[in-house]
Amino acid sequence: MIGVLITGHGSFATGMMSASRLIVGPREKYLGVDFVESDNVDTLSDKLRQAMKALGDQILVLVDLAGGSPFKTAVTLKSEFPDKEIEVISGLNMPMLTSVLLEEKETMEEYVQGAMEMGAIGIRQFKKKPKLQQIPAEDGI
Repeated sequence: MIGVLITGHGSFATGMMSASRLIVGPREKYLGVDFVESDNVDTLSDKLRQAMKALGDQILVLVDLAGGSPFKTAVTLKSEFPDKEIEVISGLNMPMLTSVLLEEKETMEEYVQGAMEMGAIGIRQFKKKPKLQQIPAEDGI
């Protein structure tokens, strides 16, 4: 089982973890690191480093936003753990997270591909269907 680490701005990580527990229940090797207003990048780096140490040799890091401090810090920390297989994906949404937590894959690449596919599939726009116009039946042949 791979380790799953969620991080993001504000209480994003703990919020996603709370929501996922309601949907899929508890899971081992699953941690969240929030980047709150009182934190700086060094604090975030320390928290992510500790989480990565605790999660084992294969870790999938799921982040709220590409280019933000949580994303850049997670990517930078990958180099501190050359003996671990760590992948970082941005754009975390609930469909992506539930697929990662529920599906058992053979390789990290399969987890990455599955997560990205489900994240994209989970984005939908609600459109109201137009009512069909009733055409009165005519007498005829």
